[in-house]
This record gives sequence, C-alpha cells and structure tokens, in this order.
Amino acid sequence: MAGEDLSSNLQGYQIQLQQVEAALTTEPDNEELLKLKKDLQEVILLTTDLIKASADKPSTSGATEGSSSNYGIPSRGWKGGDACLAPWSEDGQYYEALIEEVTPDGQCTVNFVAYGNTDVADIESLRPLTNEGQLSESATKSRKQILQAQKEYKKKKAQKKAQRMKQMEEEREKEKNKWHSFNTKALNKKGHIKKSIFASPDNINGRVGIGTCGIGGRPMTEFQQQEKWRKGAQSGGALGNMKTATAVRGHHSSR
Repeated sequence: MAGEDLSSNLQGYQIQLQQVEAALTTEPDNEELLKLKKDLQEVILLTTDLIKASADKPSTSGATEGSSSNYGIPSRGWKGGDACLAPWSEDGQYYEALIEEVTPDGQCTVNFVAYGNTDVADIESLRPLTNEGQLSESATKSRKQILQAQKEYKKKKAQKKAQRMKQMEEEREKEKNKWHSFNTKALNKKGHIKKSIFASPDNINGRVGIGTCGIGGRPMTEFQQQEKWRKGAQSGGALGNMKTATAVRGHHSSR
C-alpha cells in the first residue's frame, strides 16, 4: 500500500477516534464505545508502524549492491547487513560478524558468522574486514559464504517485515469494519425518533396539534355545534315561556 494511502487512512482513524471520544462524553460507560476507542488507538499505532516500515523498506537491487560494495570497505556509517569485525563480549576478541540492527543510542546487534550467536557491541568498536589484512583465526568462511549469509539475512528480514505489514493491514481492515458497523448501529438508533405532537398526521384530514390521544387522524366532529344549538334552543324556549307567563299575569292584573 502506498504511503499516501496509509497517511490518509491514519488521518481517518484519528478523526474516528475524536468522534468516539466525543460520544463517550455523553455515554462514558458505553462498553462498545470504550472497546472501539481502544481498538482505534491500536490501529493508529499499527498504521504508524506500517508507514515507517514502508518508508524504511530498501529496494532489493540496492541492498544487493550495498552488500557487495560494503564488504571489506569502511563506510561512513554502519548499517544492518554490513560485514565487519566485531568484539565478542565474552573475551573481547574480534570475529567476523554481520550487523543485524543499529540502534539510535550508538549500539548494534551483530551475528558472529562462525558461531551463529548474537551479541551487542558499540558501533564505534566495529572494524572493517580489511583492517590491515588481519582476520580472526575463527573466521573460516570465505567471502562468497559471507555474501551468501548477507543475502539470507536480507531475505529473512524482508520476509519478516512483509509478514508484519500483512498483519498490520489485516488489523487495519478489521478496525475499518468495526467502525463501519458502529456507524450503522448508531444511524439505526437515531432513526427511531419519537413523533412530535406537532407533527402532521398521516391522514390528510388530520390537523397539526389536534387530537393528541390517538385521534389526530380523524376529521373534526360536527355534532358539537348541533349540541350547542340544541342547548341554545332549549334556553330560548324556557325564556319564551317565562315571558309569556309574565305577560299573562300583567294582563290579569290590569283587569
């Protein structure tokens, strides 16, 4: 995978992590969010390592040429795969060795060719193989064997790095799928929204805000006005009777 794609993915994971952390502010005890946060942090570290591994990966041709040219020739800086004379910590004597790794603190891990064991030495203590033409008596392998050992070392290291990159890529895909699943669940939960009492009823005759007890879709009743009319009529009838009775009494009184 290209470095640009990895960098883009890394930015995406960082944004996702920010979103998860924001969601945790409202749901701090959500186990799914906590697990997702941990997974995202891990995949961010893995992606960062993958970017570094891609940047440090040398070309095969360059590694082969470097191995040949560095054999027996002092270089400006030792690096992994170089052949040299290195001191063994047990007796302080120098033996033919291959540098496995150079650390930032000025140390290096070396593999002694004749014995197959490894040791840690100061990078400044290393000597080129042509140092005054002297070689350790225990160094019995020829130049061809040294170069072959270098190739095998480079091959194994490249295989390990490729395997590691594959594992990190698989982890990255798993986290991508987890985030997609989480977003889908979150979207589904947001889709179940309680209906507002001010929402328009499904029925075309319904009115907004009317009938909040399950009758919002029904039309307005008409008998209410009739009922008022009847009451009004009844009230008018009683009043008329009272007026008639008063008039009759007045008529009798005048007599």
